Amino acid sequence: MNRGALTVLILLLMLSLCPLSAKQDPFSYPVSTVILDAGHGGRDPGASASYSFTEGVVHESDLVLDITKRVFALLSIEEPSLNVVMTRLDDTFISLAERSRIAYTTALPPQSSSLFVSIHINSAQSREATGFEVLTKRQEKRVTFLDEHTPIQNIPLFAPFSALELNRLLNQRNLFVAKTFEDVLTSKMSASRNRGIKERDLYVLNASRIPSVLLELGFLSNEGEAKNILSSAWRQQVALAIAKAVISCM
Repeated sequence: MNRGALTVLILLLMLSLCPLSAKQDPFSYPVSTVILDAGHGGRDPGASASYSFTEGVVHESDLVLDITKRVFALLSIEEPSLNVVMTRLDDTFISLAERSRIAYTTALPPQSSSLFVSIHINSAQSREATGFEVLTKRQEKRVTFLDEHTPIQNIPLFAPFSALELNRLLNQRNLFVAKTFEDVLTSKMSASRNRGIKERDLYVLNASRIPSVLLELGFLSNEGEAKNILSSAWRQQVALAIAKAVISCM
């Protein structure tokens, strides 16, 4: 029997064992696991820029990896019981599919949930563009929760619900997470323009199957913001804001 057929049989069994009275929003449990995703890497450097104050070309992939490592360190101190996973630890190319797979296959303790935070720096044709924004998946984009790739431990969480119900519950949680991040970043990054929460049809937000946000923290294409982004103190301030937002979502 192949894995797909076995998964279907397990799913049918779980459905038969989960009465309607046992239904609980799988995204409402306390957050036990956070997936930190440093965007780009390896052969994909992301946004790049060069200014008179830089030593050559600077790349988004390097800067967001630095920020992500800082968030990891802060969460390890502030919430030592939290399982924090980084999708990449160095300048390595990781596909979008692999980033998403890490998000939805990381094992969770019973009655807990997870959170996916993808960290990026923006760029635009207009050098006047500034500010941060919080991206979340488009609400009409349907996510598949139960298929041959679903971890067995997740089947009891999802089995009592229809696909429509799961997508509605995920959308609700995504909005809560996005608003939490927006509020904390606004408070902690008061000098930065808040560009708001925006829905986007992005692969990692759709395929991660867990509450997710993608953060665009500033514009490398704007000289003033590039100076900030290249400042170690600024990146530490941003990391503190992200860590606080994660904790606020727990």
